[in-house]
Amino acid sequence: MSGIATSSIGVGRLDQAMFAPGSAHRVACLRTALVVIIGLRLISHQWWSMSGRPAELFRPVPVVSWLATVPPMWLLVVVEVVGLIAVALCVMSKWPRVTFVMAWASLFLLAALHSSAGKIMHNEVLLLLACIPLWFAPSWARPWDRRESTASGWPPRLALVVVAIVYFMTGLKKLISSGLDWVASDNLSWVLYAGAPSDKSVLPAVAIALAGTWLPPVIAGVSLTLELAAPLLLWGRRSRYLFAAGIVGMHVGIGLLIGLDYSAWALTVIVLVFPWDRLRQATSEERTTTRFLPIRLAR
Repeated sequence: MSGIATSSIGVGRLDQAMFAPGSAHRVACLRTALVVIIGLRLISHQWWSMSGRPAELFRPVPVVSWLATVPPMWLLVVVEVVGLIAVALCVMSKWPRVTFVMAWASLFLLAALHSSAGKIMHNEVLLLLACIPLWFAPSWARPWDRRESTASGWPPRLALVVVAIVYFMTGLKKLISSGLDWVASDNLSWVLYAGAPSDKSVLPAVAIALAGTWLPPVIAGVSLTLELAAPLLLWGRRSRYLFAAGIVGMHVGIGLLIGLDYSAWALTVIVLVFPWDRLRQATSEERTTTRFLPIRLAR
């Protein structure tokens, strides 16, 4: 019975932590920041180029399995434009809940089509998953809004949970498929050698030089530890910043050395751990100080 009681207390505390009231300012700023990232992803890729893909190479992922081939160019452009309009409206706080979902759906459809060529592209996965809890953020929430409510509290926290699960599962999959050899072997060295010749690599010479040193296993170990420790690091406020710094450094390094674009992952982590409430408090204090400064009247 004591075990059941302890378990009930633990579940109760977790429930209380997840559904504690949160500020409307934080959830509104987070929604705006995420939709801006969606907009950046919509304009950073030539989605319409998929229309030239032969029908024989179209291998639809389950969410677009109802399509027989890639839609025509004009329709892809329409989806992108609708998404960008939704991004602009959401940033301006016009029907934010509806426009946020519309922007998300546009990127989701385009990313799904992009992944329907026999290889799943993971570039947008974390962003799209982390946005889902924000679908349910209150539509009345606005930046600098001082109100607090349960409806404003749980979406940002659940988004952090989603990010923690995604990174943990990424690390766990590496362990399941390769074990500790993923770290101890020359696996990462060969990844660097293979990625350096890519025209997307910014520092190919550095990648080749790094591959021949003792550093790749160390880097692999640090990155795997970060991924597996994501649930613990994202739980505490201070450790979140350590996690964000490590993850951003990892994704920036991947982009510079082998040309893989995981900028959406890094930006998603940054906006989720950013202290939006402290920004509001600092701005409010500055406004209050400015308001009550002594004014010297001209005689």
